[in-house]
Amino acid sequence: MLAPERHRLILLELESKGQVTVVELKSLLQVSLDTVRRDLERLEQEEKLRRVHGGAVSKREDVATNQAFFKRKITQNERKQELAMYAVELVKEYQAVSLNAGTTNIEVAKRLAARFEKLTVITNSLRIADILALKKGFTVIIPGGYLNHEEFSLYGRSMEEEIMNFNIDLAFISINAISLEKGLTDFRQGEAEVINAMLKSAKRKVVVADSSKFETVSYLNISGLDQIDLIVTDSLMDSSLLETYKKHNISIINASLS
Repeated sequence: MLAPERHRLILLELESKGQVTVVELKSLLQVSLDTVRRDLERLEQEEKLRRVHGGAVSKREDVATNQAFFKRKITQNERKQELAMYAVELVKEYQAVSLNAGTTNIEVAKRLAARFEKLTVITNSLRIADILALKKGFTVIIPGGYLNHEEFSLYGRSMEEEIMNFNIDLAFISINAISLEKGLTDFRQGEAEVINAMLKSAKRKVVVADSSKFETVSYLNISGLDQIDLIVTDSLMDSSLLETYKKHNISIINASLS
């Protein structure tokens, strides 16, 4: 990974967390601690962050232009980062991957950018497209639609039809709620159609959701759990709940068991 790509990911981490350690960045960027320290030194020289013992902190106080989005972004952030590490293990170089809008898929996108050099990525999220913008070997496809200013994402019938034209190897689905009774549900207007288009177009369908999302229900129905192949979650998922889902033949990768 080139230095500009690493620097962009470092700043995105600071935007979402406010502070970051060199050890965390080593894991994210897959480089040596010395390389991380040099990157932090360069970014400090450019007055984009402030180095502290063991890491760095953001110099910006206005990192969130949209408070509703940012509030969700920092909620359960460590869980999302953990599960994203395991989610990208499912991807192979040169594959076509789709990522719908969502804070969990933002973390998946960061990991994809750090790990791979050649991918095709279809997304309706402007945040995700921005993360992948400096990956010269990535083909990033953003189907046309209308902008949801709160979600920084695109929706519309033309977008759904365009997604259906692609043969996607793997769809990562970021969702608001999961339950055995109601399946996948969400609160975002327009997201249901995008998700279903990605599910129909993908060979493998993977839901990425932190453990707080299980056995919760939102008001928009998306799909049944029988329409997905796998759920990736974090290590804090309740073990008894995990066993209950397995008894219902729901495949789950739980970080603590990986």
